[in-house]
Amino acid sequence: MMLARQYLREIWWIALGYFVILEGAMVAAIVYWPQFRDNIPAAAKLVPFKSLQDLLTEVANVGFWPYFATQQWFKGCSFFGVAAIAFMGSGIIAREADQRTAEFLLSRPVSRRRILLTRFAVLALATSLPIIVSSVSAVWISRWTVSEYLGWGETVAASIYMSAFMIMLCGSVTLLSVLSTHQFRAGAILVGLSLANFAIYLIESINRFSLFNMIDLWTFMKFREGAFPTGLLLICIGATAVQLVLADVFFRRRTF
Repeated sequence: MMLARQYLREIWWIALGYFVILEGAMVAAIVYWPQFRDNIPAAAKLVPFKSLQDLLTEVANVGFWPYFATQQWFKGCSFFGVAAIAFMGSGIIAREADQRTAEFLLSRPVSRRRILLTRFAVLALATSLPIIVSSVSAVWISRWTVSEYLGWGETVAASIYMSAFMIMLCGSVTLLSVLSTHQFRAGAILVGLSLANFAIYLIESINRFSLFNMIDLWTFMKFREGAFPTGLLLICIGATAVQLVLADVFFRRRTF
């Protein structure tokens, strides 16, 4: 518990800022919905990418759910979440090498595996809890502000899935941090890879190779239809496990 409390104190203000930004962006998107809904035909003419044109078509046909899913999970949680993970997790291990405090950390009667997994668990919680809380709060906010209904079941299920996806990225930054000597390098690599994946997503012929394909509108439309993307969830869990195993192996072998 001491390890967890120490790391949580270090990232607390970043985690809080991440939640405030995510919640604020979500509320702003909901409040803007009536104006967006009324201007979909004009907006569709200005969108250059087919993936975004398909999004506008789906919003026009279905209504609030695809709009909210895109604003909250595809855009808000992914972009703000990646930034938060980069700031909070980049130095999860690399900072000890960068600041030359590894000897002090490793002198404690705690295994390297426990240090790694404890810090990862705190990072995963700080990343996923704001997603779930802000998504659930949208059920009430959408009713009170724009009289739109979000079902509890699909909203909670979608936020859990989005959390699993972001925890997979927590695994990525943890592995990169174990391999890094500079505390900001892992976060910079994660942000760079995320931007590259988004660029790939916008290109129709190759967008199936983008990670954003796992959290786009069509994935979240399955929740509204009562279908949970179990296969994609298992991919997230499996990828997280593999990255943690590799991080554990490299951390045990690493000399500082």
